[in-house]
Amino acid sequence: MISVSKVEAAFKCYTCVGISDKDSCSDEFTKSSSLESSSNCNACTKTKTNGIVARVCSPISLGGNKCEESNGIEVCICESELCNGSNNLAVSMVTLLAATLAVYFVKF
Repeated sequence: MISVSKVEAAFKCYTCVGISDKDSCSDEFTKSSSLESSSNCNACTKTKTNGIVARVCSPISLGGNKCEESNGIEVCICESELCNGSNNLAVSMVTLLAATLAVYFVKF
């Protein structure tokens, strides 16, 4: 009997909390291997509220790459290696979209 199941590839995220602009986890983030999680994440998040920035590893998938803002709280979710290290995940997604479109138009 052969069994097929969905296998999710785990990866690393940055994990830290920054409470000021001078903190190593602040919005102006400097990537550092000392802030990397173990390789058991299925999603990375970056949350910003009242100047506090938190970057977290989630053991479960959270539904893709997206950013949402509500009531002064910004939450970005991404699902690839160390993806929560950018200052703004939306910029990374725009870059990815532009690269995908460029490849598409070059092929056709």
